[in-house]
Amino acid sequence: MKRGKKIIFVSHCLLNVNVKLMGLAAHPGAVKELVFFLMDHDTAMVQLPCPESEILGLCRWGHVKDQLAYPFFKDRCRCLLAPFIRQIHMYRDNGYLLKGVIGIDGSPSCGVDKTCRSTRWSGDFLDKEDTWGKIKSLEWRAEPGIFMEIFQTMLIENKLSLDFFAVDESEIDTSLSSLFKTLSRVLKR
Repeated sequence: MKRGKKIIFVSHCLLNVNVKLMGLAAHPGAVKELVFFLMDHDTAMVQLPCPESEILGLCRWGHVKDQLAYPFFKDRCRCLLAPFIRQIHMYRDNGYLLKGVIGIDGSPSCGVDKTCRSTRWSGDFLDKEDTWGKIKSLEWRAEPGIFMEIFQTMLIENKLSLDFFAVDESEIDTSLSSLFKTLSRVLKR
């Protein structure tokens, strides 16, 4: 049997950029460098769902974490993650090596170490000055997006533990280089 038993969970848009906001895809299909790196390290990839495309569709506007932190979105995130929590239990109980989760920094949902926030990012865009004020109110925060935050909470609730890593597409080359250095150590264990 050639089963390597190493598994990593990956944000949906890293394996399928077609779910990203229009105009944000930095690759034509998947982040090939990441896929090839994980394959070269005999690590299986489990694709997490994209809560934004699932709930808001493909023709959505950009959101901030504050807009997604409402009860229905949070409940749907829990529903989407429940099968993955069961899989993690199953894999762990059968001796698999669960190497972690790779998110996408900057995402209001799947950010790990960085997400975008604003309490003013809502309403209409009819007034130009008001719109510029909303744009200026956007800020990067060193915190997880809502989906990853809920995933981390559900892992704790289930007495499970996974390391979280991230790709930051705003600095893709630097980000991937740093991630590969870290994962090279993690995937050897």
